Amino acid sequence: YASRIDNADDLLETFLDNFQDETAEVQLQLLTATVKLFLKRPEGSKELMENVLSLATEHSDNPDLRDRGYIYWRLLCTDPEAAKRIVLSDKPVITDDSSQLDGPLLNELITNISTLASIYHKPPDAFVKRSRIPLGATADDDDDDSDDDDSDDGDDSSEDGEGSSAKAKGAAANSSSSSSSNADTID
Repeated sequence: YASRIDNADDLLETFLDNFQDETAEVQLQLLTATVKLFLKRPEGSKELMENVLSLATEHSDNPDLRDRGYIYWRLLCTDPEAAKRIVLSDKPVITDDSSQLDGPLLNELITNISTLASIYHKPPDAFVKRSRIPLGATADDDDDDSDDDDSDDGDDSSEDGEGSSAKAKGAAANSSSSSSSNADTID
């Protein structure tokens, strides 16, 4: 309310005398009010703003206050016009859209409040695809079952001892023909 209160700098200065003794909420409000005063009337409040930024960043143990002080300080040093647009901007109107959601969906979103479902306003099943492969199994496990039927009582050798190599050549031929048929379907 720096535009409405003529002696806003004097009033803030009296509060800043006891800045360290105030609660964290009051310190945050004093910091914001002082920065807003500086942005609206920079000519008379520069020293006051530097004082409160020093108190907030160098003499405070509260990380929220210190972080906000550093953000204001960096913003004011790098681009004062951007600081005006950000700090002095109008706040959006708060609306309650819980009545726009149906009851079961709202209950599911509440149970998933710490997930992306609460941001998307959709149940997790709507945007997360679940795999049907059992835990510990791989997609290759299904192919291994069909190979077990081809064996003849566990005896893979022929009379001349080349049965296993003949099977390996046949498997290689099958895989090359299947890869060429796959290539045909891709084109």
